[in-house]
Amino acid sequence: MNPIQTRQARAFTLIEVLVVIAIIALLIGILLPALGGGRESSRRLLALSNARSVTQSFSLYLGANDDVYPFIQPGSMGGMPGGPSGIAVRWYPENTFIATSDVFGMEWAWPAVVSSVTPWTEAYPTWVSPGMPTELPNVDDIDPTNPDFRPEEMISWRYANGFVADPDLWTDDPPTEEPLRAVRDNEVQFPSQKVLLWDTHLAFLRARPDLKGGHWNAKTPMAFPDGHVDSKNPTEATEPVANVRAFGRALRLHDTPEGVRGFDYE
Repeated sequence: MNPIQTRQARAFTLIEVLVVIAIIALLIGILLPALGGGRESSRRLLALSNARSVTQSFSLYLGANDDVYPFIQPGSMGGMPGGPSGIAVRWYPENTFIATSDVFGMEWAWPAVVSSVTPWTEAYPTWVSPGMPTELPNVDDIDPTNPDFRPEEMISWRYANGFVADPDLWTDDPPTEEPLRAVRDNEVQFPSQKVLLWDTHLAFLRARPDLKGGHWNAKTPMAFPDGHVDSKNPTEATEPVANVRAFGRALRLHDTPEGVRGFDYE
């Protein structure tokens, strides 16, 4: 007679299970940073793509407006008084207005003007930093009585102040009359070196960089008047000069020496 053979199932010991768990945890620890870095890189590329889209919008605006950069005269806009030291803009949704006492409010309010050639409904996802919500604001979001309402946070791309004022404002002999005015394209002497817009939120970064002199100390997607885009550190831009129209403030990219006649990067 053949002996009866029996099979016994072999179970994992506790130590073996713990070893497997440890190996899996180690692999996850190795892979997650790589995956996170890949996600950050793809979002950075998207930010540069958005920069190119925004510069194309500005080019369309220049072409439709006699080569004049987006500008709103302080005092009034669309029948809405902004006051002698502020501006009022048409916002989104339609028939919504926002007023600010900041005469340089165009740095974030530029979509109110550029939307005449690139509507909010089409362009808004490119106006915010990758990683931020891209849903359009609604009427409930526009609540001036809410102290937490900050329309400037709805737009990531900052428009350099030099494009809304006489270049002489940033010289040793600033104008005695109101310097805020529309700037023409031919006044920009270094279109590949003077920054037009930059991403101020950098929402695609995994870790928030240090703040230095009013800017994030990190490579930042930027757009230039000649249409090219690049990532540069704003804290390494040309040393700014005092802006007497902004109470002596001096901020890189905004307060470039000689305004649009100057340059931010050599």
